[in-house]
Amino acid sequence: MNLEAARELLPDYALGLLEPDEAAAVERLLASEPGLRAELQQYLQAAEALAFAYEPVELPPGAAERIAAGVRDRIAAASTPAPEPIPLRPRSAIAPWRAIALASAAASLVLAVGLAAAVMAWLDARSESDRLRDELAARPLQLPISGDGAAGAIYVAPDFSSGLLVLRGLPPAPQGHHYQLWSEGPYGARSAADFEGSQGPLVVQLPELPREMTRMFVTLEPDGAAGDRPQGPELLSTPR
Repeated sequence: MNLEAARELLPDYALGLLEPDEAAAVERLLASEPGLRAELQQYLQAAEALAFAYEPVELPPGAAERIAAGVRDRIAAASTPAPEPIPLRPRSAIAPWRAIALASAAASLVLAVGLAAAVMAWLDARSESDRLRDELAARPLQLPISGDGAAGAIYVAPDFSSGLLVLRGLPPAPQGHHYQLWSEGPYGARSAADFEGSQGPLVVQLPELPREMTRMFVTLEPDGAAGDRPQGPELLSTPR
């Protein structure tokens, strides 16, 4: 394909109406001809501007090709012989008008496809947002807890119906003592669980917890303590 033939096909290329082999031939020349690329940019801008000037309509499959073919037929039919022979104008001189005619004819399809893609993208984004919201709502609350050389986290169910205490570095309680986990809030301090320490990772199942609690903490309590209020030293705590 020579440069003049490629220039003639630029309008169809800008609208995506070329066959794959024709498009590939045009692209090879576009890669080596800056002037051709500049002309193509003008056609692309004209097609985009015209596309957004139309109301969206739904066209059946193949409508773009039929519209383009009809435009070509009308352009051919409108060409009548002049009374006297005159020099033919170069193809490049009429190419912009042909490009605008094709762009105008196919603009409805371009906008419809663009809007359909935008709607699908929005629906996908909304679905993803809903999925993330549901996922976050189902995730447990995570409260870091640390102190006295130990650290871990308290995982609380979204509805506060249960929880888990996961700790590392808390040694077994001294003889005659145990550890007590408390929740704290407007109600004061309330026992959540008692447990022994461990040389390794420690996991403690927790019961339903108060929704109004503001923090949780661990104390070292003497065995036999009533468990209605903390008596021993505080060793670990979540952020206040």
